[in-house]
Amino acid sequence: MNHLVRLLATQTSLPRKRVLVAALLAGISGASVLAIVNIAAREITDSGRAQVDWWLAIAFVAGITVYATTEVFAVSRICAALESAIHEVRQRLLERLARADFEQVERVGRAAFYESITQATQAISQNSQFLALTLRSLALVVAILAYIAFVSTTAFILVSLSTLVASFVYRRAGQKLGTGYVAMMDEEKHLFESLGDLLDGFKEVRLSSARSRDLAAIFSAISSRVTDIRADVQVRAIRQFVLGEVAVFFLLAVVVFVAPLYSAEMSEHVVPITTSVLFMTGVLGGIIQTMPLLGASEQAAARMLQLDQLLKGMEEPTEDAAPAPLSTEFREIALRSVTYVYPAPDGEKAFTLGPIDLTLHRGEIIFVTGGNGAGKSTLIKLLTGLYRPQGGTIRIDGAIIGPRTRRAFRDLISTIFSDYHLFPRLYGVEPSSLAEAPSLLSWLEMDNVTRLSGDQFERRDLSAGQKKRLALMTALLEQKPLLVLDEWAADQDPHFRRRFYREILPALKARGKTIVAVTHDDAYFDIADRRFHLEEGQLIERSSSPVGAA
Repeated sequence: MNHLVRLLATQTSLPRKRVLVAALLAGISGASVLAIVNIAAREITDSGRAQVDWWLAIAFVAGITVYATTEVFAVSRICAALESAIHEVRQRLLERLARADFEQVERVGRAAFYESITQATQAISQNSQFLALTLRSLALVVAILAYIAFVSTTAFILVSLSTLVASFVYRRAGQKLGTGYVAMMDEEKHLFESLGDLLDGFKEVRLSSARSRDLAAIFSAISSRVTDIRADVQVRAIRQFVLGEVAVFFLLAVVVFVAPLYSAEMSEHVVPITTSVLFMTGVLGGIIQTMPLLGASEQAAARMLQLDQLLKGMEEPTEDAAPAPLSTEFREIALRSVTYVYPAPDGEKAFTLGPIDLTLHRGEIIFVTGGNGAGKSTLIKLLTGLYRPQGGTIRIDGAIIGPRTRRAFRDLISTIFSDYHLFPRLYGVEPSSLAEAPSLLSWLEMDNVTRLSGDQFERRDLSAGQKKRLALMTALLEQKPLLVLDEWAADQDPHFRRRFYREILPALKARGKTIVAVTHDDAYFDIADRRFHLEEGQLIERSSSPVGAA
């Protein structure tokens, strides 16, 4: 339970001393109750009369009360602390993910983040009470062993040695089980990725029988591996459980068959010692039953802590630097000899974008064209600061964009990517800007389709073109000087596409917006102040006249 304990250690609000004292009191009071029962039974045996010793009865009630009170306190506080620790780690993971380098997050993929942040935390949360009960049970075992030592030193030594040997063997079996949990969680991550392919590409799957069959076959193969690994884990868990039960029976055998060989007085204490061992075996049985659950929680905690370290190493250099502000009234943004190279497998040629030389002047409209794989998306990610140039510089009014200014640079840009995500609410939009929302909805012809309730959209089950209009409204409410659009008009109907190019873009330019739009709508190239074409990673300026114009 090393990783679970480490997770608990991150919880600064846990009253460790009080929880430890409560656990010890629970163990001591539990052992005291056992001792009182043994004393009462001995009195009845010695006197030969069935009578009640009221002082012992009162002591028994007091012991039970202390035991119940301290156990509830210890278990509830540990559970609460573990939930708080999960919250803190989950929050830290989300914060680090938000600060992580975009390129590295792309390479890792979302499945690892979903698994660690959602499934792992759920596994720990569901089993948190078992961890608390296990810690309490260990304290109770120590108290019972202390009572056995008080009754018979020989029995204590033999029972302790037997317990240590059994614990060692049980732990070795648990390590093999832990390896199985790791393999199971890895395969479940692949299963999640396959399910994501099905859900994210559902349209494409429905439109291709071959793709559907292939995806189904792969999903079935992964699911089969998960089933086999889960079955293997279950077998190992059962073996470990049976091994634990055998160890419990072995303790009883030591008391009954071995201890009398080394202690002539054993016959006098065999009843209280056997009773104690029976009581302890019940506690150990409870621990044994919870160990498979704790094993799953231990591996989940390990995944969370590993992801925490991974994200710590992925933190963008920008985040370590003291931020420096940039003026929103910039005159120009310049890319100077900017290059970016995608790594390629051995034997293949790497794709290189650049060197790019491009200057954006305040208040102009720039169109970017190019075929698939020409580098348009990479150029946009460089321009918006999501990618860092591997060569060359990006400057704003002559100042180089670096670690101290990259965040401020991004804050000057509103972007709608081709694979944009429409958020259900207007995150990051100032309340003072919300007053403009109704007029923007009307301007974008969306006021009869949906509206805002506070800062949330009342309806989002819209067409792709309508969603893009809401995304544009959100971008405009951010009131940033640079607007970058990636194939924004591709999903608009002819009427609104014409209006977008002929009315909306000129109106935004008149407001002082600088607009960079990736587009293939050659009938509207005349709207642009300048047009650039990407071909095999090279940026070339072209005429902004419509195709076919004289």
